[in-house]
Amino acid sequence: MIGAGRTGRALGLLARRAGYRIGPVVCRTMAHATRAAAFIGGGRPGTEPVGAALTIIAVPDGEIEGVAKALRMPRGGVAAHTCASFGAEALRPLRPAGALHPLRSFADPARAAAAFRGTACAIDGDAAALRALRPFVRAIGGTPLRVKPGAKALYHGGAVFASNYLVAVMEAALRLFEEAGVKRSAALGPLATLAEGTLANIRAVGIPKALTGPIERGEIETLRRHVAAILEWAPALWGPYASLGGLTVEVAAAKGSLGRAAAGKIRSALLAERRR
Repeated sequence: MIGAGRTGRALGLLARRAGYRIGPVVCRTMAHATRAAAFIGGGRPGTEPVGAALTIIAVPDGEIEGVAKALRMPRGGVAAHTCASFGAEALRPLRPAGALHPLRSFADPARAAAAFRGTACAIDGDAAALRALRPFVRAIGGTPLRVKPGAKALYHGGAVFASNYLVAVMEAALRLFEEAGVKRSAALGPLATLAEGTLANIRAVGIPKALTGPIERGEIETLRRHVAAILEWAPALWGPYASLGGLTVEVAAAKGSLGRAAAGKIRSALLAERRR
């Protein structure tokens, strides 16, 4: 393990539980490496970039190139980084090389490891790297997800929408509830329950069938009231509301809920501010 922050610790722990013998656990400081090895439950703490038969490089994106140049790998060893937006090319001149990105948040390494089973893991790289990464992913409980070469940035953009932007969308919902007189502490639970129910519906029936709400029902006057209230009380949220509303119109059209005329009127209502 090169780099043992939240992602590195979780993957190291999963690898050790899967029966992999953990070799070097490399961090900037010996103290950090020692704590990481203790969390993983194995490995040799160190600060020198030394690899093994399979080396997972879990460092910030900007440090990958430097690690690749300094890393001392055994003959035939496979190196793979965990960056979401780069492919194996980020590790050149190392060969064989690959990339492994678990589609999961690692805010809490222990919790992430406990819930890891079934997690999709995007992989790409040289043929030899893929031969090592596929069984590794399956051994730690994940599901390999092949991403075509050169498309990692698109893959990562999709992941940002589903994870990071979900947090931002919930923040927008909380701000509107606050403007409506509901305290954040009282709003968070009900809004999270609403979001969880929507995710459950998406799992059960997919998209676009899971879509509900005023756009799906073609309630143009409701949308106009939303826009007017947001422009008055939370104008910074009008742009995100209108942009997501436009995408929602496309989903509703795919579901068959909206005809072309109704879709056009809703888009016009959402973008009212641009005509001013």
